Amino acid sequence: MPSGRRKDIRRDVLELWRELTSEKSTRQADYIGEPARLAAYLRYFLPWNVVRLAPILAGLDLGLASGDQVLDIGSGPLTVPIALWIARPDLRGVPLAITCVDRVRRVMELGTSILEGLALRAGVPFTWTVELRKEAFSIAPDGGDHQRHALVTAANVFNEGFWKLKGSLAERGEMLAASLAARTAPDGRFLIVEPGDPRSGAMLASLREATLLTGGRSIAPCPHDAACPMAGAFLSGAFRKDDEEEQRPSHDRTLERVVTARGRSKAPWCHFVIDAGAAPQRLLAFSESAGLPKDRLIASWLLMQPEPAAPADTAQAYPPDRSVRIITDSFRLPDGGLGRYACTKTGYTLARGSLADMPSGTIALLDGSIPATTTERDPKSNAVILKAFTGAIPAMSATPASGTHPAAASDAAAHAPGRSVPATHNSTGRDTSQESRKPAAPASRRSGPSRRPRRSS
Repeated sequence: MPSGRRKDIRRDVLELWRELTSEKSTRQADYIGEPARLAAYLRYFLPWNVVRLAPILAGLDLGLASGDQVLDIGSGPLTVPIALWIARPDLRGVPLAITCVDRVRRVMELGTSILEGLALRAGVPFTWTVELRKEAFSIAPDGGDHQRHALVTAANVFNEGFWKLKGSLAERGEMLAASLAARTAPDGRFLIVEPGDPRSGAMLASLREATLLTGGRSIAPCPHDAACPMAGAFLSGAFRKDDEEEQRPSHDRTLERVVTARGRSKAPWCHFVIDAGAAPQRLLAFSESAGLPKDRLIASWLLMQPEPAAPADTAQAYPPDRSVRIITDSFRLPDGGLGRYACTKTGYTLARGSLADMPSGTIALLDGSIPATTTERDPKSNAVILKAFTGAIPAMSATPASGTHPAAASDAAAHAPGRSVPATHNSTGRDTSQESRKPAAPASRRSGPSRRPRRSS
């Protein structure tokens, strides 16, 4: 590429980044159709979105089989299908009918060329059929009779339109849940991935609760079907008072209460850290030259089944009484050890011991039960303290991988192969959280999702 053109595209990338992050109210819905913006999107935003999506898709049980139909909403340059092709070689030979919907047909056509080019380079037959539809998706239910799909996906689609809807967060969540359910087969699933910002976290918490309250189930990343303990600005019906009408849903049923955070100016929201080190070196170099270097990626995401087809399908992918989903980066505690916030059936949890060595997104199984709400709390955050030695299931996985090992949860058991003991709360009796916490070095650079258990300090 001529040096002048390289300079132009770097400028276009930076301008589009500013527009996407700072000027959302003035951007047209079909902004990507403009040539300069489209070139910038394909050069920078598409590859980074694929890098962010691939590790999520790699470990998920999407429930896809030969002949299944997939709907990708707001497909753009087919970001989700491209990421699915890269992340899931096991699905490349499975005949799938993928319908891609977007406002701009031209960008979908370019994405189709990229996807077919990947198949050509891999030297394998392209067994997927791709249908392109130029149309908009309505978050609010439109009452139409829609075709239903085994999998409905949307990446970076709803984080703006959701907030333009009228009504409380609970009511907006109900509207989005109904629209997605209308397009999802009874035994199908939907996967929503959004930027890991506070608004996205609140939106997905609202969508999750609305889906659960109408009979759906969580598949991932949630290790339980109780109220979300990291829901950001969304107030679950489980905690809503009778006189609080602002977020009241249209039904009276509520989810089981869990432990939540306290003493923070901003409520925590569920989002995961993804290592940017897997990106191609050329992309890293280009991003640096454009003034937009990346050393970490974050995402909030949700895989749910709105209408489980049979009672057997309602079983959790992991046993809720023993499952821990690691959420945050690690941070240093006053006693010198590491901690990470996590999600369990009990609620907001401070994970210690070798659990703190597990990267964000990891699901871990304990040999014993998750501590109860009466267990010792962290005085600073109100999180239940959980100290355990674990064997990790691969990060972002939706179903247990073969050959993984459950957790052994006490120091004594750490050196006893084959022995399992119940998980324990912090048994030191010390106040480990009165001081401010300092971030530790990123654990993703120290350990992988299948790191072997070791004794922590």
